[in-house]
Amino acid sequence: MRVNLNNEETRAYQNFVARIANMRPGVHYIREFFAPEPSVPRIARKFYEDVRAGIYANVSLAGTRSAEGYIVK
Repeated sequence: MRVNLNNEETRAYQNFVARIANMRPGVHYIREFFAPEPSVPRIARKFYEDVRAGIYANVSLAGTRSAEGYIVK
């Protein structure tokens, strides 16, 4: 199921993705991407789908599920 974000969620997602450039390389969990705000499940799902689709060259899944973390290069 592909998540379609509304306008407000899309703006939040763009801000969320912008944080990745400032993260140190290594394994990170979804809550770290959102810090210090709480995680937003729809945005987390969209990010998972985009990472699985290979949209971000510097981020990959650490396992098969989002809960296993993301590898930031």
